[in-house]
Amino acid sequence: MKKQFNGDTTRLEEQSMLIAGEIFNSLNQYTHDSNISKFFLTDDIANACYGLAGGFASVIYIPQPEPEEIKNTTALSFIYALMTYGFNIYLKEHSLSTNAAPYTLPRDPKIIKKIQKKTLSYTSRGKLVSTPLADKIIRILTNNIKNQVKIEEFTLKGYRINKSKFLDYSKLSMYWGYNFARELLNS
Repeated sequence: MKKQFNGDTTRLEEQSMLIAGEIFNSLNQYTHDSNISKFFLTDDIANACYGLAGGFASVIYIPQPEPEEIKNTTALSFIYALMTYGFNIYLKEHSLSTNAAPYTLPRDPKIIKKIQKKTLSYTSRGKLVSTPLADKIIRILTNNIKNQVKIEEFTLKGYRINKSKFLDYSKLSMYWGYNFARELLNS
């Protein structure tokens, strides 16, 4: 990364709150004349995240449901949204560190799949990276999840929710999205 955010904690706190707010507000903002929110990802990138989101969502249940049982669940949508949020954290941080220099994301499904596998490899080896700014933003969001999200909303008939795994995979989803964006932009 070109610029690390190791400055004073007040600046880090202010910047993290600003970025978290910008990303949250981007849910309702649209690009130019488009009907697609600025928050959401391109179809190929979204598909790469969506399948993994299903895997992450199924892990929070005891026993673990089959993939077809997790489809159309609130947990899947939530985990996918957190991955997208992590992706947007990286994009905002990249914009900040490059003075809003233009960038392009790969569109070739083969390249996206390759980068998805690379990011999954980092995940399985515990090698996901971040910056103090990203850590702070994710910590803010994780605290909001702990304090404001009602886990009962994610119930699935015949399954219990492991609360600690729910929180762990919520956090992991944001870090995964962050790292996936990082790898895509640096490919």
